Amino acid sequence: MKRLFTILLFALFAFGVEAQTLPGEDGRKAAINHDHFPHAQYTFVWRNWSVVDKAKLAAILSTSVENVEALATSMGLPRKQTIEREWSTKQGYITIIRRNWQLLPYEQIMELLGMSREELRFHLIEDDFLYDKLGKIKPYCQPLKYVEPTPEMVARAKQIAKDVKGLGKNPFVAEEPRFEFMREFETLKGASVEPQQQSNGFDLKIVYPYFASYGDALLDRSLETYPEEMFRRLAEVGVNGIWIHVVLRTLVEPDAKGFPGDSRAAERIEGLKRLVDRAAKYGVRVFLYMNEPRGMEPEWFDAKPERKAYGGYELKGLRSFCPSNPEVLDWLTRSLERVFSQVKGLGGIFTITASENFTNCTSRYKYYKQCPRCAQGSYAKLQAAINTAMERGVHKAAPEAEVIVWDWKWPDSECKEIIDNLPKGCRYMAVSEWSTPINRGGVKSHINEYSMSVVGPGPRAVRNWGYAKAAGLKCMAKVQVNCTWEMSITPSIPVLDIVAQHAENLSKEGVGGVFLSWSLGGYPTENMKLFQTFDGKLSASEAVEKLAREEYGEKAGALVREAWRNCSESFKEYPFNISAIYNGPHHIGPSNLFYVTPTTYRATMVGIPYDCYDRWRIIYPIKVWYNQMAKSAVGFEKGEALLERAYAVAKGEERKRVWEQLSRTKAIRIHLQSSAEQGRFFEARDLYLKEKDAAKRAEYKAVMKAACERELQLIKEMLPVVSADSKIAYESSNHYFYLPCDLGEAYVSVLYALRWLDAN
Repeated sequence: MKRLFTILLFALFAFGVEAQTLPGEDGRKAAINHDHFPHAQYTFVWRNWSVVDKAKLAAILSTSVENVEALATSMGLPRKQTIEREWSTKQGYITIIRRNWQLLPYEQIMELLGMSREELRFHLIEDDFLYDKLGKIKPYCQPLKYVEPTPEMVARAKQIAKDVKGLGKNPFVAEEPRFEFMREFETLKGASVEPQQQSNGFDLKIVYPYFASYGDALLDRSLETYPEEMFRRLAEVGVNGIWIHVVLRTLVEPDAKGFPGDSRAAERIEGLKRLVDRAAKYGVRVFLYMNEPRGMEPEWFDAKPERKAYGGYELKGLRSFCPSNPEVLDWLTRSLERVFSQVKGLGGIFTITASENFTNCTSRYKYYKQCPRCAQGSYAKLQAAINTAMERGVHKAAPEAEVIVWDWKWPDSECKEIIDNLPKGCRYMAVSEWSTPINRGGVKSHINEYSMSVVGPGPRAVRNWGYAKAAGLKCMAKVQVNCTWEMSITPSIPVLDIVAQHAENLSKEGVGGVFLSWSLGGYPTENMKLFQTFDGKLSASEAVEKLAREEYGEKAGALVREAWRNCSESFKEYPFNISAIYNGPHHIGPSNLFYVTPTTYRATMVGIPYDCYDRWRIIYPIKVWYNQMAKSAVGFEKGEALLERAYAVAKGEERKRVWEQLSRTKAIRIHLQSSAEQGRFFEARDLYLKEKDAAKRAEYKAVMKAACERELQLIKEMLPVVSADSKIAYESSNHYFYLPCDLGEAYVSVLYALRWLDAN
């Protein structure tokens, strides 16, 4: 892993970036005191026993291995550790950072990971908004050192060991090792797959591969996270394109006109050639993510006179590149021309020009007039000019390549003019479900994106596709077909009736291609295959029934199909809000801790929900929110029962596939129901802490106790599920949201809450 990031760190130094200061390093907000453990050293050993060797833990605590073993075994942990090799590679460090965020200062986190300060800084800033996912605050933690356990600590550790036995299963002994799902792709298991005839009109189906590295993967000569078997299996389910995250300046040499480049661009180009060749064996093309030109530190622009004219305005420590300067547009053109000239067979690019990273002056609509040059021009024409510059570079070198222009965050008022000014060789893409009206629990709102609980397309996409067709452009839809931030902890959500209806609707709209996933949702599944199975001749319902029979046989297939129907109907109750799906507890479900004392920490984006239910519910009254979560779980419970019957009658490979569906359905049901119980508990806790009336306090206490009892049962149900299936709770840009041992800690925290209630 280190060799992949050292290069980018060198580049950061070359551009004059101060790499020593870590984000939030001077923060003084006190870390959470985890009262359910007798001391922070016990918390530290528990959380890291599955991921870091005991010798390293001892070194962190400045004590002996024997003392660390004694802490572990006193809580019921096995003396022998089982640690998968991936924890020390690019696949596991986010999980380790997150579980130690409230325990260790930066220096000890670096020691734990074996990372330099510069490497950790790079990850926090560049790894898909990792610092945001950690809450944009580093809790203040004193260096953690071993202390001799007191008699009280010893007694409490003994109680923990006794409590955990109540789980019925040791949370430190998983049936399937973590990351085991990667082994299924290590060996090529079949012949090349012929590209599928796209009879339903979707000629292009693009995904992000399930566990592909989001970092600088092209410097890895083995392309470890892009195995051939992944391409073969994606092709089997009809996928013919994958996308990869790149930063354009790292693919080109430093520019004669002063624009940025990278001294190891040639190596990345060679890596890209290898990736394109590997994918091409299976009829899959590679597309580059273009969120360009990336903003730079003001010092870079100010270092040389010619660079100053390239810059726009400053925002949060970065300066934009100015699209009103023709030289900036020309750099985009010649850089992409260079890349596509060197890498033959590249599928194309897709662009995001209005947001994500801070890039050009128009990437933030409400600020673009802070640039005196851009303020004089048309926003729409500047946006079109940026996309035109990239299209020109691609098509100069590769006329057959695709240029997909995504309207993400374009202001509605500007869409038509931007579309009218795009080159005719582009494909225009819109998020299909955006602006679809919903009413969940009596709360009316609109879908933003990342929703599978609604059937698209929505009015914004339909309107803009109409503009694009009138302008002579091909159209594409961005959807999430496997899973989404509504529920990201399984490779797919078994709501195939919704998926099929969405596919049918898009087919009728004449949408030529589908972008099937962002960084999550790239596992080859039935959901993806449905887009291939659905041929436009069958109705959506008929397509689902056909797929169920083909995948599971007649007897089991009928039951699976009915399970999908129940899950689909129930998921339509999901309390969608774009902020809520980022910040809610559903990503970590029953592994979230029950805090008896308010943490005062805000829930983080797909990271750590804490007890911050106001950020879970957003627009929903809290009771409506948790009742809708519970309603969403009902259909998955019915689906679970049907899948258990299907498992009993299925045979061979069909039985294995039913088990996977059952595992996912059960996990989703538990996460939805657990979210509801957490909402009930924390709402009642806060009311209890403020209430003076004894009768009311007793009422709130009863609610908390009931939620605790239900949560204990959900944790018991979830532990064997996650233990047996290493894909559960994994997502590529977050790594593992939680491990089986985290369910054990949550179990301890709930029992602690019950004892606290009895004592108060």
